[in-house]
Amino acid sequence: MKTDLVEIFQTIRAGVQPYATRGYAVHENSETGYDLYSEKNIETAEGKITERFFIGIYIDGAEVIVKLNTSEFEPSNHDLYDFGKDKKGLKIKALDNEKLKELKTLIEIIHTHFKEKEWI
Repeated sequence: MKTDLVEIFQTIRAGVQPYATRGYAVHENSETGYDLYSEKNIETAEGKITERFFIGIYIDGAEVIVKLNTSEFEPSNHDLYDFGKDKKGLKIKALDNEKLKELKTLIEIIHTHFKEKEWI
């Protein structure tokens, strides 16, 4: 069980970094934040979108926050925190293998959703 925030952040970031080779661009890469965006130009009813948030991992006070884009997707896990417009995720103070596996599965589901919507 990991309880050190830097270790938790680095573990999750290591699992997310390979997505940068799957069509996402890194917007922040620091010791306390890492996030990825799709930069595919998309026409929507609201207009043209040139970038779309995918995932963000941040050390925030006494926890690590993982935000995921839930636009046009409603995760069935009701334990997710609402971080505002189309962003839900987790607040993590301790990380075990089971929680890490659950998080990786959730990230892969969101990535699959992005592929199906042709956002990447």
